[in-house]
Amino acid sequence: MGPDEDEPDEPAEVAGGAKPWPPPDDRLWRHPSEVGASPVGGAPLPYRVADWARSPGTRTSFVGAAAGCLGALVTAGVLLAAGVVPSKAPLVTSSRQAPEVPVPRTSVASSLTSVLELVDPSVVGVTVNGPQGEETGSGVIVNIVGKESYILTDSAQFSGSGTGMQVQVTSYWGYVAAARLVGTDPASGVALLKAVIEPARDVTAANPGSVANVQDGEAVIAVGSLYMAGSNSGPNFTTGYMSDTASYIQPVNGATDALYSLLPANMSVSPWAYGGAVVDTNGNLLGIVVPVPGQTSGLTYVAPIDTAIADETAMMKDGQAPPHPWLGVLDATDVTGPRARLLGLDGSVEVESVAAGSPAAKAGIADNDLITSLNGRPVVSVGNLIAWLASAKPGEVVSVTWRSGGRERASDLTLGTEPVVANPS
Repeated sequence: MGPDEDEPDEPAEVAGGAKPWPPPDDRLWRHPSEVGASPVGGAPLPYRVADWARSPGTRTSFVGAAAGCLGALVTAGVLLAAGVVPSKAPLVTSSRQAPEVPVPRTSVASSLTSVLELVDPSVVGVTVNGPQGEETGSGVIVNIVGKESYILTDSAQFSGSGTGMQVQVTSYWGYVAAARLVGTDPASGVALLKAVIEPARDVTAANPGSVANVQDGEAVIAVGSLYMAGSNSGPNFTTGYMSDTASYIQPVNGATDALYSLLPANMSVSPWAYGGAVVDTNGNLLGIVVPVPGQTSGLTYVAPIDTAIADETAMMKDGQAPPHPWLGVLDATDVTGPRARLLGLDGSVEVESVAAGSPAAKAGIADNDLITSLNGRPVVSVGNLIAWLASAKPGEVVSVTWRSGGRERASDLTLGTEPVVANPS
């Protein structure tokens, strides 16, 4: 029957005296007189549907389905709360359509923000007034003893200062306090200050890490004082990455002391950030930014935290830097990756320059040799070597193994004391 045709007036017959209509239950349509009252709101409901809906079996199935849906919802809620299922799962609209993947928003920006929130409170501004005028930079709180904060900074700020020098530090919160110079170590490029910074509840010390496991190309962040950055209209941080080289810097521009075992980082920092922190992506302190006269643009030198902490410990006790152990390797670089595997090593340190007359030179270690272990422990990187030396003492006898021209060699040698200046052999 078409949509524009009239329904027959009588259910007992059809036009032309044809066969009578089938019973209502066997037809797809019903005459209005055959339709009973709807159980829901009075609206017409076909008999079979009404019957199905009222049947006990249907009610049982419906209750089971409802219970199943409710259970699924509860289970989903528990999984969401536990973090097993992401709260913002991608929406899949078709089995042939790729899921819509949201763009990550937490990688670089939020990680950097988290690191700065952790590190900034431990970084202070440093102002030095002396005979040579005013020097400004940054410093890092590394220790708190009672009300006194101990602050590592770069030693260059104090090279021309004499009696009458005045030092002050400005905290992350803007509080200014007088500071006293505890000691300097021109060989490592760091100095130690002491100050009482109020209020004490706002004073935060950095979390020292180690350069022992620093890898070539590892991402790092240089962080200077927010106070100094604000006065110079610039950000207080710079991002970059570490190089796999340990560098010796000869004294220049009238300086009397050389700089030993510095780690270069590929980044540029502003002068007011000298003395600031260099941290890894977890906020662990890897070193102190130190200025190097005539340094290459785009390169920043870092005094390893392992050496700086050894300085701090001795300066707090004696007021002066400790004598550093002397192996005699001036410049070196990592041997890692495919090259190390080809040599059957987990890693090693390739010597680029050996000091004349040093313990290493006397033992026969030469340029291009590979140092593989000290006292039976593998030396897998220059950071590893620096960290080991930071815990050693002059006069210690150590066993060294190295490769020279493809041959394995070994020798016991006595560590010397780091000289003021060294000359390559």
